[in-house]
This record gives sequence, structure tokens and C-alpha cells, in this order.
Amino acid sequence: MPINHFTAFYPSRPFWAGSPVNFDDQSYEGWLTKQMVEEVFSQHTDAYTIKVCRDGRIMLRIEALEKDQGSEVNSGIEGTVRRWGEYLDYLNAFYLLLDSSTIEIAHLSYFNLHEITNRDAFRVKYEDGKSMGENIAIESIASVFQMGRYASNYPTGIPIQYDSHLTMRRVISIDVIEHAANRFALVVASTGLEKTLASYAKSLSEYKVGNYETSVILSWFITEAAASHLWRTHVNGLNRDIDAGRKRINRERRDYLTGRDFPISLVSNLLELWDVLPYSLFQDIDAVRGFRNKIVHGEEFAPGANEAQLAMKTAQAMIDRLWGLRFTPSMGYSVTGL
Repeated sequence: MPINHFTAFYPSRPFWAGSPVNFDDQSYEGWLTKQMVEEVFSQHTDAYTIKVCRDGRIMLRIEALEKDQGSEVNSGIEGTVRRWGEYLDYLNAFYLLLDSSTIEIAHLSYFNLHEITNRDAFRVKYEDGKSMGENIAIESIASVFQMGRYASNYPTGIPIQYDSHLTMRRVISIDVIEHAANRFALVVASTGLEKTLASYAKSLSEYKVGNYETSVILSWFITEAAASHLWRTHVNGLNRDIDAGRKRINRERRDYLTGRDFPISLVSNLLELWDVLPYSLFQDIDAVRGFRNKIVHGEEFAPGANEAQLAMKTAQAMIDRLWGLRFTPSMGYSVTGL
């Protein structure tokens, strides 16, 4: 019988996927568990599989990461850490797209997006298509949702359907989940996009708790890397044969054009002058670069919400320009009153 493994997580704000549990019929054994664990959405390709259960569990399997598990480069603790990091990039990317799809399709800003870490995620073992075991994320709220699949973990004396962990849930439609999954297909097909979206999710998470400085820096990393990629692509596009055996841009010239003598300020200016970047986006890049420099060089500068929002908006525009991926981040805060 085939054995497969998935890496799973729960959003910190629980939801019903597709429809809620039917609490009217509690006459059969395991009635709650059978409904909670039901896979209401699944998308499978040769590269990945996504499963979403009714209780909001999201499971992901990336074939390339699973095949690399036994390789020499991924052996030992360093290999385990590397694979966890790679899986977390994909999980955070999907969470960002699910949050975006909920806004765009359901017109609902529901998820309190946060960075998923290895404390929140857990591994699930499938055998012959059935879940046969999992780790418990004991350091995360995810453990509450994992145990919430079983009626025995609810207090006696009141009907289960009135427990606060269940009454607070909203239904997220299958259309929303499918929309996020379809966008995720582009992520898996685009090398490096998962890391970029994970960085964006981290920047957004930091913004939501008021860590504007960290948010600006993380968003700037995305913008700088994207501008550098556009520059290298543009330089390569200018190359051509000069005569037999010689190129207009040889290796030495390419190293010069993409090296330290061409800082990002010069690169962004040239990209705008050659109409690779629109002028408005160039202005935003230049402004965010200024924020970054003030932070790094220890100037008396404290970025606020406006600076962080511009940094994230610019990073988002560069993601769209480089990969053609558009999404709608939720800019609500994740703080409570003091």
C-alpha cells in the first residue's frame, strides 16, 4: 500500500471549509470526527497535492521535496532544517493566496494572517489514501484544532455545537479555496516565487503587529531582488553577435554590468529610462530605497504605517511585473487594546 506524507497547518482563525459540520445527527459513533476530517477540496498534479478538510486543515505535498528526503544533501539535521524551511515557504505562500482569495471572491477580510513556522506546521502520514498518524503541534494553537476533531476533547454539560471554538467559525466557500489553489499552481511552476511570497507574508505579518521597520526591510529585499532580475534579463536582451565567435556582452562585461559598480539606485534609473519600469513605479522604488538606507545606516528615522504600506505595495507591483501574479493583501492590524 502506498505511503505518502503531507505537511499541514491550520490558520490561527478557524473556519469551516465549504460547509459546517451537521450537528443535527449525532446518533452514530464518531459523528464529529468523520465530518471534521472529510476532505472537501483536493487538487493533485505531478508536482504537488493540496487537500483541505472541513475543519480548516490545509495539507500540502510537494513531490520534489518528498523525493529529496533521502538524498545525501538532505540527510541529517541540516537537511531536515532545509526541507522544513522549503515547505514553510510553500505553506506561507498558499496562506497568503488564501487570505487574498477570501477578500477578492467572498469580499471578506477574515484571516488574521501570520507567519507559519515549524511550531505551527505538522506532518501527516497517509497510507492507501487514509490518514494514519500525525505530529501534534504542541507549541501552537494548531494543537487545539487538531484535538478539536474528537468529541471527547470537548467539555461535558453543554452541546458541542455551542463550544466557542466552533461557534466562532465562518464558512469559507470552495470557490475561494479553488481560486487560491489555482494561483498556487503558478507558484509551484515558477522557481523562487514561493520564497518571495513567503517573504511578503512575513513582511505583512510584521506590519500587522506594528513592526514597520522589519516590514519595510523585508519588502525592500523583494523589490531589490526583482529589480536585479529585470536588469539581468534586460542586459541579456541587449546581447548579440559582433562577429564570428564574439558577443557584444562577454562574460567580463556582464560581470561589470551586474556587479558592485551598478548599485540598485543606478539599475532602477536605467530600467525606467529604457521603459522597462514605469516612472511611477521607479519613484516608489526610489522612495522605499531611501527608507531602507535610513534604517540600515542608523539615521533618526522611524518608519510608520504609510512607509510600510508603500514598501509592500512596491514589492507587490514588482512581483506582478516579474511573475504576473496579482493578489490582494489584508492590511488590517493584529493587535488588541491595552
